[in-house]
Amino acid sequence: MVSAAADPPDGQPGPPGATRTVERALDLLDAVVAGPRDGSSLSELARAAGLSPATASRLLGTLVARGLLRRGEQGEYRPGPALTAIAASVLRSDTLYELAGPHLEELARETGETANLGIAVDAGRALYLRQVPGGRLVQAGGWTGRTIPRRGTAMGWALAGEPGPHGYVVRSGALEPDVVAIAAPVHGPGGGIVAALTILAPSYRTGEQELERYGLLLVEHCAALSLALGAGGTGS
Repeated sequence: MVSAAADPPDGQPGPPGATRTVERALDLLDAVVAGPRDGSSLSELARAAGLSPATASRLLGTLVARGLLRRGEQGEYRPGPALTAIAASVLRSDTLYELAGPHLEELARETGETANLGIAVDAGRALYLRQVPGGRLVQAGGWTGRTIPRRGTAMGWALAGEPGPHGYVVRSGALEPDVVAIAAPVHGPGGGIVAALTILAPSYRTGEQELERYGLLLVEHCAALSLALGAGGTGS
């Protein structure tokens, strides 16, 4: 008879196999969150996580059972209620998220376009954390919770501290072919960049005059938000 391994003492790493299983499950969660809004298939998730379909199916089943994911009628996987509850709990205690809200609402009102709060996920990716749509019929919406590459995007340049000589950066077509993005950095205590505010707008109605006005508005709101976060007096 083979006996079950005892749990490791507190503070000690578990068996390598158990650690690898957790890593694989987290890779699948990451793939679902980064995937399309209408969900991802088993084969797509297995490919994204570098797993066999059998292994991915087993781990996805566990994540569904725990409510972290949910499986649709067509077999697609989406974030589940437990994952949503965790995200909501984190956001309720996030000072940046709360303080950015009024600035996003004001930016959306002033421009009529979609205003966003973004943060860095890692060296290569950024996350749209919060979004407020403008009042126009055609909007560049639906970005909340989505990750994008930092390289070559307005948000990525702002998060890297390279917003250009006027304090903001403009990129057209990096996210969608007919969408222009304007972004500026937000600084936290000590002066480090903690986030970016962005405006997303259809290219056809965003000329040079609008780009300059939106950019200067972003710089103004980013300065005010930075001050509220404790960046005053840092030179940021």
